Amino acid sequence: MRGPTDVVQGGAVTEADAAERLAALWTYLSSWIAPDGGVNGPVVHRGDLKRMFAIHDTAWTQQAVIQGLLVLYRRTGKQYWLEYALRLADAQCARQKSDGRFRWAGHEDDRFSSLVHNALADCALLDTAAILEERGDRRRRDRYIAVVEKNLDDYVIGKLYRPDLEGFAMNPIDYYAGRDRFIVNMNAIAAEALINLDRQRGTARHTGLVRRIAERIRDLQAREGLCQGSFAYSDIEPEVHVPLYTALTLRTVPALAELAGSATWSDVAREALAFLRRVEDTETGLWCHKIEHSRLYRFPVFVAGAGMICNGILDAAELTGTRVDTESLAARLLRYQYPNGAIRNFIGYDHPDNGRRRGRTIDCWEDVYPTPNWNAQAFHFLCRVLSPPEPPLWPKRGKACVWSRRYLHVESRRWSVVVGLEPIARGVIAVYLKRLRHGLVAPGAHMILRAAAKILAQRRFARTTLGWLRRWTGRGSTSFGSA
Repeated sequence: MRGPTDVVQGGAVTEADAAERLAALWTYLSSWIAPDGGVNGPVVHRGDLKRMFAIHDTAWTQQAVIQGLLVLYRRTGKQYWLEYALRLADAQCARQKSDGRFRWAGHEDDRFSSLVHNALADCALLDTAAILEERGDRRRRDRYIAVVEKNLDDYVIGKLYRPDLEGFAMNPIDYYAGRDRFIVNMNAIAAEALINLDRQRGTARHTGLVRRIAERIRDLQAREGLCQGSFAYSDIEPEVHVPLYTALTLRTVPALAELAGSATWSDVAREALAFLRRVEDTETGLWCHKIEHSRLYRFPVFVAGAGMICNGILDAAELTGTRVDTESLAARLLRYQYPNGAIRNFIGYDHPDNGRRRGRTIDCWEDVYPTPNWNAQAFHFLCRVLSPPEPPLWPKRGKACVWSRRYLHVESRRWSVVVGLEPIARGVIAVYLKRLRHGLVAPGAHMILRAAAKILAQRRFARTTLGWLRRWTGRGSTSFGSA
């Protein structure tokens, strides 16, 4: 039996090995790039298969890969990396709708074109525009900036700004909370995009707005207790603290420091770094999932997605002057890398939505199956700290295979397959041809029942019957009622 331990093991990474590891990760990610420049791939997030069938690119993935490629170009001057970045940036521009928003900017939920994903796309396009200006390619640079301006003016400010929040809402309609929220990490990235746009235009047009957002961010940083230094998830969820999102907020702190004074924001960054150190998971070398109402939830631990935390650490350390052991940070992710270059998604994926009990570390398919949306975050970070590989790249080993009695995952350069057997409620069979925008997905009984319940719940007779069944059985809820 070959399970999730069939990864590239090891502690310290040599310079030659580092370049090979990064080359392998890029080979994996590039295998998902469609002819139009979109980085395809299913999304495993929240455990409900919303984005397993539709595997088109998303702004979340596209941004991280673009910015990783730009880092490699700046470090090496190799045209190969810039050409790929421009190809992906052109694809992102092509996703803009007439109202300014980007299509497929909802990550795991295509109903949304949400704040953070639009803003991340803007940041990637502005970073690309800065390089184009250095190269004298004004025409392409101006096109990218025009796309960003339309997105920020017409959609982010035009549709999502809320004066009472002193910032932006997540979406025009927040389906999750039922009301507008000031979500800290999302507003931070929007502030970064506005700052960078003003830099490109040589204006201070958005300075007042960014200052208001910055004050809200500072107000929502915890001052005491286990969460001290962390940023609350939102203004209505001050007791929820997620290391991944605190690190995403840290990405913007250097830009805010330039705008509002480095002394104050250095303290903000230093406190956030201390929080991230406190929530390190000693067993995996990564970070615990969240703290909610002073209770620490260790799982699910992000693996490939932890590249986002590593990026936040680098950004904060740049401002505070803190020394970072980048080799150690890289090794934490690379110990979970498969021979084909991909890095597994999670450890202990135990959300109730996917039928698993809290606190159990038995691997299921959501844990071991690598997806581009999370591997893109690892790629962006590793491009900053590992030795750049020498292009062009040719894969030394294009296949990966991991299995146990609970799952099977097999992947090549052209296709990807995952089979989940346990828990039975979360069984799935998914087959992908990587360059297509849809996959063949057969969900398990749990997901079929949820879909049926959603349809039934729309009919009055069905709601009455389900209510009667709940009262008759003495249960406060059923799998139908909770769907």
